Amino acid sequence: MDAKTRIAPAEPVLYHPEPVAPLVPTATLPYLSPVPVQGAVEAQTPDGHRVWLLVSRIEPTGPAAAPEATVSPSVPAWAKTTALLSLSLSGSSVMAAYALGLFAEGLAELVAALVLLAKFGFVLALVLGLVVIVAKRKTAGGNVTATATSTATARGFLAKATATATATATAKK
Repeated sequence: MDAKTRIAPAEPVLYHPEPVAPLVPTATLPYLSPVPVQGAVEAQTPDGHRVWLLVSRIEPTGPAAAPEATVSPSVPAWAKTTALLSLSLSGSSVMAAYALGLFAEGLAELVAALVLLAKFGFVLALVLGLVVIVAKRKTAGGNVTATATSTATARGFLAKATATATATATAKK
């Protein structure tokens, strides 16, 4: 079909469905009664007829009431706190163990380097100590020291004078 030969309708076509007649039951349901019955509740049908319904109990149409909470013995505050914190404490422990597992190899190398550094420091201190001991032995044996002190006092007509002299001599053997 060609585009030029097509003709569009002048107004749109609308579908108008016919109304559906309500289905009226031919037989009365067993729990409906057209006459009053002892223990029945009166109701009105959508078409305006009065009927009586047999119900054991009428439920409220609102939201259902919450069941009564049973009173349990109160739990101490420390138990609640411990229960709330136990998950975070165990999670922290797991994370610490995981981190230690990741860094264990690096920590082992760091410890080995520190032990090597400590050994080097010990050997260096030992060598320096021996050098100092040997140097003292060479210088300590050859020196002789002598000290002399002299005091002179003079008395005059109006005054008194005192003089003190000290001399120290060191000799090498």
